[in-house]
Amino acid sequence: MDKMMFLFSEGLKNLWRHKLTAFTAIFSTFLTLAVAGSLMIVGQNTNKVIEYLRGKYKIEVFFKESVPDKQINAVVKEFNKINGVRSTTIISKSDAEKIFKSQFGENILDIVGYNPLPASCVVNVVKFQSDKMNILPIVERIKSYPEVDEVLYQGRLIYRIETYYQKFVQIMTALLILILVISVFIISNTVRLTIFAKKELIQALQLIGATRSFVKAPFVIEGVFHGLIGAMLASAILIIGLEIGSDILYSVSKITIQYSPLVLIGILTSLSVVISILGSSRAISRFLK
Repeated sequence: MDKMMFLFSEGLKNLWRHKLTAFTAIFSTFLTLAVAGSLMIVGQNTNKVIEYLRGKYKIEVFFKESVPDKQINAVVKEFNKINGVRSTTIISKSDAEKIFKSQFGENILDIVGYNPLPASCVVNVVKFQSDKMNILPIVERIKSYPEVDEVLYQGRLIYRIETYYQKFVQIMTALLILILVISVFIISNTVRLTIFAKKELIQALQLIGATRSFVKAPFVIEGVFHGLIGAMLASAILIIGLEIGSDILYSVSKITIQYSPLVLIGILTSLSVVISILGSSRAISRFLK
């Protein structure tokens, strides 16, 4: 216990003695974790928007006038087997007549004397899939059925949205990796300054038989403290910003930002410990060589 208390106290003393350099390391870690947390929240909520759009995306299929209802039912069953199709809804000629009356307030039979509205089918696509949703293969497969007269769909809107989203994620991921590497180097250099200040003490400890782990521990603990402080600041700023932003967004559009504060804190804390251990271990290992 005394040994552990000594190592922790040395780590805290190192942090306090080099306040300016420690601030640089903490700010770097804070910036890294803020970007990482923002990317995670943006990705999570953008996925929900894409899933919502997919849920609203519909393909309208109109059948030829001569196709009987029994054959239409058989063809629609085949539609359900197409990869990417979630569900289908058949709209018969009589259903189309009722829809026309509800939308326009008039009976189509009174206008033209007969029902010219074709039987149709609404095809709903899947909401959950890891790849970008390309609607064209589904449309082309539906058009290949001889019973189909016309297929209406909304173009490539969701595909374009998903393409831009994936490009955004790739750019942000590359930026995050760059900032992570920079943070590791900053923490490493900060700890290295502490090591040089205690060069004689380290050499004395080595002469009396101190193990490499014992010598490294205070500096690793110092680096971990850098990371934890940065994680606490990043978590606090992100949670406050998300709560305020969510309230403003809800007042305007009734949409809330989805996230879990505990999960966010846990991920940022874990990431900070990894960055800190990598940076401080790199510094002391190079010195001990």
